[in-house]
Amino acid sequence: MSEQRQANSLPITWRVGEHVAAVGDTGTGKTFLVSKLVELRQYVVVFRTKPDDIRFTGFKRARRASALDDIHDTRILLVPDHAHQIREGYAMLDRVWEQGGWTVVIDELWYVEKLLKLGPWVERLLTQGRSKEISVIVGMQRPAQISRFAISQCTHLFSFRVEGRDLQTIKESTTPRIVEPIENLRKHSFVYYNRSTRDIATGDAKALDRVVRGGTVSPT
Repeated sequence: MSEQRQANSLPITWRVGEHVAAVGDTGTGKTFLVSKLVELRQYVVVFRTKPDDIRFTGFKRARRASALDDIHDTRILLVPDHAHQIREGYAMLDRVWEQGGWTVVIDELWYVEKLLKLGPWVERLLTQGRSKEISVIVGMQRPAQISRFAISQCTHLFSFRVEGRDLQTIKESTTPRIVEPIENLRKHSFVYYNRSTRDIATGDAKALDRVVRGGTVSPT
């Protein structure tokens, strides 16, 4: 087993086709972390289902999933009207699957899975997306309220401080070794876990500029 390390001493390679889970309450730094990760990808669509409380620099804001059909727009912030979230969410996930090569950010997985009922389409990307060079970033505040399957499909986990059933869910979906580092986290710090290497590291969101490496891929 690898010992726990500081994130700035552990190179984190995010390969095309690998998925990422980002866990934490509002205000912990989860969305900032995601905004740094997507800088590593050229073709990105962010599906926002709540008020836009953070800016994604260089993204075209759109209300309809048909924006993915424009080859000139490679970084899209999809914010459909509330009444059309299911329709546009489905259309977005379907286009991503057909086109391939996209990195998809699901802003709040619980909402998309439980309320919009788009879980089966998200699961298709998580289980079969690698063959189409699709990466998925799933954000969640309460892991205990969603399917553990989603976390189990992510190579990379970034967790800010969580407690109780949420911490238990992460433990059961990853490794018991992750519990103590998460319990000892300070505000705006995270624990990183790599499912492939079993490495665990701690750091803060601002350190991502130095420790995360990755490539880009074009839609087919």
